[in-house]
Amino acid sequence: MIPILYEKDETEFVSNGLGRLREITECRVTEERNGVYEADFSFPVAGSHYEDIQHGRIIAVEHDDTGDIQPFDIVSNSKPINGIVRFHAVHISYRQSKLTTFGTGINNLATAFAMLANSEPGNPFTYETDKDKTSEAYLAAADGIPRSVKSMLGGVEGSILDTYGGEYLFDKFTVSLLASRGTERDFSIRYGVNLMDYSDDVNYIESYNACIPYWSGTDSSGNPLIVRGGRVDSGLASYSGRIECIPLDLTSKFESQPTKAQLEAAAQTYMQSNQVNLPVQTMRVNFIRLQDSPEFAEYAALFNCRLCDTVRVVFPRYNVDGKFKIVKTVYDPLMERYEEMELGALSTTLSQALGLSK
Repeated sequence: MIPILYEKDETEFVSNGLGRLREITECRVTEERNGVYEADFSFPVAGSHYEDIQHGRIIAVEHDDTGDIQPFDIVSNSKPINGIVRFHAVHISYRQSKLTTFGTGINNLATAFAMLANSEPGNPFTYETDKDKTSEAYLAAADGIPRSVKSMLGGVEGSILDTYGGEYLFDKFTVSLLASRGTERDFSIRYGVNLMDYSDDVNYIESYNACIPYWSGTDSSGNPLIVRGGRVDSGLASYSGRIECIPLDLTSKFESQPTKAQLEAAAQTYMQSNQVNLPVQTMRVNFIRLQDSPEFAEYAALFNCRLCDTVRVVFPRYNVDGKFKIVKTVYDPLMERYEEMELGALSTTLSQALGLSK
């Protein structure tokens, strides 16, 4: 696909805009599960559309093998001595970082989306979900403090993503929070067949199996107040065989002051549901997509796999045989193929991608 350049205020993306960038030398679109969504491309100074490629204008490219075109705002460039300029662009959904919203007393997705839609200076995005929009859950980030829409989606503690879970799909000006964005593929990545590289990092430094929960706020007179629970054991085994107890701040889980018993019950639920005794595990699996190989061309439809899909990994040397999610893709729209796919938990979060946390 030849990328298309659009003016800053384009919303339809169905025409040839300001022109097709036929002289573009390379382009990559990187997308991560609930994380970064960005494009990098290079263009020669002598190219016919070079003067038209300006900050704020939009480059539209395919981001996966479905042929779907997505718009990216051009935000930066570098000019090396060889006359080939490298440009960096971010998905149009990043514009939500420059929209401001606030609210209080929000207990479900329906009212959360209404709050986002009512942002300043006017929100062109629409919000959808396949989750229950009326299911009650307190949105702690809606505490009256003005925040960007993007951070409210997933960039601060107590955000929509923290509270309701799921996987985001950004499609032009539509934001969808899905229970599961991908599908489970009948496809295996096997050592000696299509497995190119494998690494598995395990870190127990932040694991624990007990806590002292607490809530901090103010009393009816505005004086500082702390509600503290007793020690709560998760019932989960520790890698060290010891009881490892940490302080656990559950302030964001309650809209108002909880009782000691409510705190302890919430702590037990939190530890069990988050499996806090397990390590932070980061798996990287790079593999050959067999559908890109000529000998497997007739079976291409059987092997299609995309971001957030689940596939099986088989690597007997490390006793690995299980199902893992695709968490990162790098797509080349010029060659119309994936350059890279990774499975496992990415260290980059949505807030880190936006520079909101370290």
